Amino acid sequence: MKIILASESPRRKQLLAWMGLKFEAIEHEVDEKSVKARSLKDLAGELALKKVYSVIDKVGSGLIIGSDLIVDFKGKQLGKPKDLKEARKTLKMLRDKTHMIYCGVAVVNKKTDEAVMSVAETKVKMKNYSDEIIEQYVNNYEVLDKGGSYAIQDKIKGFGSLVKGFDGGITTIIGFPLDYLENLLAEFGVKSEKNWKKKCKLETGYEY
Repeated sequence: MKIILASESPRRKQLLAWMGLKFEAIEHEVDEKSVKARSLKDLAGELALKKVYSVIDKVGSGLIIGSDLIVDFKGKQLGKPKDLKEARKTLKMLRDKTHMIYCGVAVVNKKTDEAVMSVAETKVKMKNYSDEIIEQYVNNYEVLDKGGSYAIQDKIKGFGSLVKGFDGGITTIIGFPLDYLENLLAEFGVKSEKNWKKKCKLETGYEY
């Protein structure tokens, strides 16, 4: 069955490729700031679904996948920073503290309009990094396209990731919960064609 990813995110395309499935990618047309929900967890799921339906009329048939990541720090959503100043401020706020990541994923069958959706969650603990480490980080990595201003897979030489540890799935933190997606696709009879957990370990250094 044809698979369409409602995202041009390089990270999501990379992760979906780990499953060995052939797919096409098309950018969604959702104004994410205009979407409201009762909670940040609900918002992640709502956005995943809206991304699918924003492109559904552009595809002929197949399964359409949408996903969205929300960073929740003490009940406040931390989106992508508007500039490096805001990125520094966010990283200082997260330093030595814990936050939640919600990642919604939705799959819709264009032909039958059958829709399934789940929201994965992972608790993340950040290291007590210095201001100097923050400077190295914002100057060496593209932080402006990342919710919370960081990515767990980006590492500073001699220091490693800004993340100390987490409780949940590594692909949820990256922005595409493959374990949840695998279960949703199975409802449509689609199975992963490669051992994505092994690929995850090779690419990130983390066990799933």
